[in-house]
Amino acid sequence: MIFTRVIAFACLLFFLSPQADGDETYTVSGEVFFPDAEIILISLYSSEHFNNYKNRPLPPPPFSQILELNPEQRKAGRASFVFTQIPSGTYGILAFRDKNVRRMLDRDGFEKPLSGYRVNAFSGNWEDIKFNVNRNITGIKIQF
Repeated sequence: MIFTRVIAFACLLFFLSPQADGDETYTVSGEVFFPDAEIILISLYSSEHFNNYKNRPLPPPPFSQILELNPEQRKAGRASFVFTQIPSGTYGILAFRDKNVRRMLDRDGFEKPLSGYRVNAFSGNWEDIKFNVNRNITGIKIQF
């Protein structure tokens, strides 16, 4: 009787797990290049969250990460990043330099981040930064 319950419970866990649906997760990785920074904030955005990113908090993990730069990375002006457990979908990636080490995005109304944060150079257009995650993505380069 106990054995039957254990088997039934194991089967239930298997069918409720995300992998059982065929949902796969992937890794997104690359490098960010900067002239100066203490901390880099990097986030993956869906199109819905990107449309108003200037007025929202950063997406939660695993879609955002904070890179606390060590002296070697600051001297080299570059650091690697890796997002793991990312579901398939279409994303855009943005990075912010935190020069005042606050670890949260200050906002200047609806216009732009405050001067303490510099967003990586891009047109502001979703179409220019979107990419599909349907496999592991490597070699992304973000330049400030």
